[in-house]
Amino acid sequence: MQLQSLLLACAFFAFSSVQSATASECDITGSLHKGRQIEKGPYRLVFQTEPKNVAVGKFFSLTISVCTTDGSPLPDGIKVDATMPMHGHGMYYRPTIKHSAPGSFQAKGLMMDMTGSWVLRFDVRQGDKTIRMQTKLMLK
Repeated sequence: MQLQSLLLACAFFAFSSVQSATASECDITGSLHKGRQIEKGPYRLVFQTEPKNVAVGKFFSLTISVCTTDGSPLPDGIKVDATMPMHGHGMYYRPTIKHSAPGSFQAKGLMMDMTGSWVLRFDVRQGDKTIRMQTKLMLK
């Protein structure tokens, strides 16, 4: 009986430690706290461009941080793309994406070749589930 209680207490402690560690990832601080945020489903995504001002026809990169707002597991992958809905096309280059730490990604090699309204899309993947998050960017 005591062994059962001890095992139950250990399991509860391990579960609550994992949950609080995942939830604490949402305390986005540091250089990304001024980035653009998108929320959908259990995810909050913050990104910053480098350079800060994206220029037409110039390569740029993204620093991306994804956390969960409900204690769900952090994503294990992300896909990034951009399209111009008014023109019916997207970028001509596919970015390379590096998973740098839990919930952290670097996307390099993005380029937008025209001025106008772009939709920046993030497909956030956890296991076999994907949630699409997007935001608009106006390039002048």
